[in-house]
Amino acid sequence: MSNNLLQSWLRLPDGERHDLNGTSSIGRSPDNSLQLADHEVSRRHAIIQAQGEREFWLVDLGSANGTCVNGRRISQSVRLHNGDIIRIASSELEFCTEILSAMHPGGQQVMASTMIHIRQAQCWLMVADIIGSTQMAQTLPGAQFPRMTGTWFKNCRQIIDECGGHMSKYLGDGFFCYWDDTEDGAIQVRQAVAKLYEAQLKANPPFRLVLHFGGAALGTVPTMNELNLHGPEVNFVFRIEKVAAGLKQNVVFSEAAMKKMGAEREVHLAGECAVEGFSTKHKFYAPGAAKAG
Repeated sequence: MSNNLLQSWLRLPDGERHDLNGTSSIGRSPDNSLQLADHEVSRRHAIIQAQGEREFWLVDLGSANGTCVNGRRISQSVRLHNGDIIRIASSELEFCTEILSAMHPGGQQVMASTMIHIRQAQCWLMVADIIGSTQMAQTLPGAQFPRMTGTWFKNCRQIIDECGGHMSKYLGDGFFCYWDDTEDGAIQVRQAVAKLYEAQLKANPPFRLVLHFGGAALGTVPTMNELNLHGPEVNFVFRIEKVAAGLKQNVVFSEAAMKKMGAEREVHLAGECAVEGFSTKHKFYAPGAAKAG
């Protein structure tokens, strides 16, 4: 474990400090972590997602007036760095982060709550990302692209939350989420896949979705209040996204996910492929029963 402790906060327009101890929502509604009482701010405008031990990512949620970082309107999730200026309507928020030695008085006060707790668990692992985001950013007019992508992030997160999943990371033009292997886990994952598949059919924006089931190491730093997943199976699901692109499939299940869902009659074999960094070939499946020979 590192002997350094991280403290992060937003410096508000009035000079006050809003500590970031996990994921925080920003918006006009009073149920946000940080309320900005301005009619130009959307009810749920943006979110700052705590990721890993020391990362915070900013995501606009399809707001009408947008979110800027250092003077540029964001169209994808962006990692925040010390000194970044976030502008939402007329409010400027400075992202601040400070690494304290464990011997620092402020560090000693929180040292007891910074131990990384790790457990091993079986999980449903999902990665989704927008297809052709770079080209769309260059060709769509004005604020259309950031509003479209922001709305996509918001809608996808709502689906994941409603179906019992947990958003783990935003990845620029995509996200990584997971479900614990509970009694209702397979049902919740099926519901999420069905709703996301319905969203895919609208192609606004087009996106790719991959699902795997396997073991992961789940670590949490109490001061961040967010779990971080590690391990070969986590790496594997990220590699599947590249396989799906090569197979020209927008929804792909690993063999482990397909069997865990009991979806043998609802899918067809999309391909048997090598996966970068992993030995042997692996079978991958796409929705839709195989056609009779």
